[in-house]
Amino acid sequence: MPLAPGARWSMDFVSDTFGASRKFMILAINDDCFRENLCLIADTSISGARVARELDTLVRLYGKPACIVSDNGTEFTSRAILEWAGKNGIEWHYIDPGKPQQNGFIESFNGSLRDEFLNEELFDSLADARRKLAIWRYDYNHVRPHSSLGNRTPAQARRAFEQDEAITHDALVQAQGASYLTAGLSL
Repeated sequence: MPLAPGARWSMDFVSDTFGASRKFMILAINDDCFRENLCLIADTSISGARVARELDTLVRLYGKPACIVSDNGTEFTSRAILEWAGKNGIEWHYIDPGKPQQNGFIESFNGSLRDEFLNEELFDSLADARRKLAIWRYDYNHVRPHSSLGNRTPAQARRAFEQDEAITHDALVQAQGASYLTAGLSL
């Protein structure tokens, strides 16, 4: 059974450096149905309150997800996130510590981001990193086909779903059974 749009968002952090080895973080949030990257937020520090603000923006753009899957990082287990999830009525599932495969969609995305972009680019500043991330994100969502989407881009898969009520079965990412969706990982 395919996932529905907004059924599950995945999120995680990736880090890199700019300048004289100054670290920055990238918050990545994806809609698992279309393998679409909803945002790449780069900053030197990203708190739980900032994550909640970014999620508010994404909810205004895409609607509320049924659930969000993340690891147990301090930003994702913060009071701000717990309050945000409760206020918005969104289930939050935490993967088991040391089990990134439980959040395989975002981990696969992180691998692509690292291999295709972060390992290939040098960043002069945070502004430079943000600009280059925006360009890569556009390419990922609108130019590069994904074999998991029948060689369509995430944007093409979303458009096909929105335009055709009788969407073909292979247009959406396949769920790996009901136990994968919950797997006892709730908040």
